[in-house]
Amino acid sequence: MDSRENYHLKTELRNTTIADRMLLLFLIIASIFGMFYTREALSQGSEVIIEVSGKAVFSASLFTDREVLIEGSQGHAVIEISNGRVRMKKAECKNHICMSQGWITRGTILCLPNSVAIIAGNGMKKDLDAITG
Repeated sequence: MDSRENYHLKTELRNTTIADRMLLLFLIIASIFGMFYTREALSQGSEVIIEVSGKAVFSASLFTDREVLIEGSQGHAVIEISNGRVRMKKAECKNHICMSQGWITRGTILCLPNSVAIIAGNGMKKDLDAITG
């Protein structure tokens, strides 16, 4: 930054009004509040739901270690639940992107070719979503 740009920046900062500064302070506070709110809203749960073609076929605690064999649209899928996390251990799809996602404690693993979804965490599956209201 050369001296002209530095001078211009200082001049612009001096020209801000009280309303500008209050708006900036409000936006910073709202951003910090939003971070804490979303952390609470997306807090880690303890349930895993497995869906095939949009229908729940299995539900269990993340803290019950097991392997689950699911029949997807292109073949079998093996889901492993262990130590509060879940992963797609084996899938009969061509690209295996679902397997490369690894272990999760919350969120979703999708195997689109096989129509299998693994949803981890409480409250991740709701009757209504942001679009339906």
